[in-house]
Amino acid sequence: MLAPGARAGSCGGPTPCRCGDTVTADYELSDDLGPCPGHGLILRTAVLLDCRGHRITGLGDGSEQYGVHLDGKPGAEVTGARVANCHVSGFLRGIRLRAARATAITGNVLTRNGDFTRHVGYGIDLAGGSTDNLLEHNRVEQNADEGVHIGTGGHGNRLIGNVIGDNHREGLYVLGAHRGLFRQNTLGGRGGNSLYLKDSRGNRFEDNRFIARPARVIGDSRDNVFAGNVFVDTGIHFQDYKGRGRPRGNQVRGGSIGGGAYCVRFTNSGGNVVADVALGDCRTAVEADSPQEPTENTLIGFDKGSLDLDAHSTIHLAWRVEVRVLDKTGRPVAGARVTARMGGDVPAFDATTDEAGAIPPQVVTGLTRSGKRVSAAPPVTISVRRAGLPGHTRELPLAKHVELVITLPDP
Repeated sequence: MLAPGARAGSCGGPTPCRCGDTVTADYELSDDLGPCPGHGLILRTAVLLDCRGHRITGLGDGSEQYGVHLDGKPGAEVTGARVANCHVSGFLRGIRLRAARATAITGNVLTRNGDFTRHVGYGIDLAGGSTDNLLEHNRVEQNADEGVHIGTGGHGNRLIGNVIGDNHREGLYVLGAHRGLFRQNTLGGRGGNSLYLKDSRGNRFEDNRFIARPARVIGDSRDNVFAGNVFVDTGIHFQDYKGRGRPRGNQVRGGSIGGGAYCVRFTNSGGNVVADVALGDCRTAVEADSPQEPTENTLIGFDKGSLDLDAHSTIHLAWRVEVRVLDKTGRPVAGARVTARMGGDVPAFDATTDEAGAIPPQVVTGLTRSGKRVSAAPPVTISVRRAGLPGHTRELPLAKHVELVITLPDP
């Protein structure tokens, strides 16, 4: 560590690094570093810091110090740097990216960072509009506030295979950050929410595990996709934020949710879709409440189950319809127009068969529940037309997923 009054310098390559130094060339840490009275190490563009499992420690006093700091500015971003295999603890923020782009944070352990009296401070902090960075195979645990914080403007970041658990509040907090990819992470455990996604758009959460703490999609969060995730003893909650934005256009597809107070909850949110998710062992499968404005969302491939809706909430229960058109010899008919109407006059879909005689799977509402009122949709009438062949019309009661093969007779 630096002696009192000593000045930090540059290090890296053959020059050993001390607390507070700026790493200007690739460097492998040969021993533990700290306790550091200020920042641990500061990184510049295109520099590799490999701690080789060694520790960088701070004083643990909650002062505004960072273990590893990628310190850029708008227009002068830190780019192409990498931090690997560091065990960082005792700082207000373990690793902090400020205006960093296309960097990699891999194989690190961030634990016991932050002020545990005021409960501020993060394991990893992406600030200052840090974009297109990779966080991979890190362990971020037992930090004073959040595990990983991605701040406003933090677009296009990728989190792959991280374990983010047992932090005091949120495991992962994403605020005003768009188009991120979050894949094969484990989030949750003790603390607050496993995920807090607020005012963020176009993010994709794929094959993650959310454990014991809910994932919350908050405020003006739109067009986010949750695909193939597993929720263990918890669920997902779409919720407005103090009347200043409501989640809409988000999708949950595949995977499973079970074991929590609710599997899926909608509060003052609309236009969200939950499709083909295995829901089980929740006290309430789907809960919808609308204390401020009506809530209207859609479930695809889900039976009536356990629904708890207030008087101003609506759930549409929908099913997929797949249609394949063949001729009398069993060969696929391409270019056939398949149209569907509900109750004879309300358009449901209009599609054309491909070379395999199939149309893309269509979604049709079969049942709508508003509060305690349940109304079944009218039967669907499907018509098939193809030039040179007789048409075909069929009525289809919709109560489950339908795979329909239609054979057109000879002219």
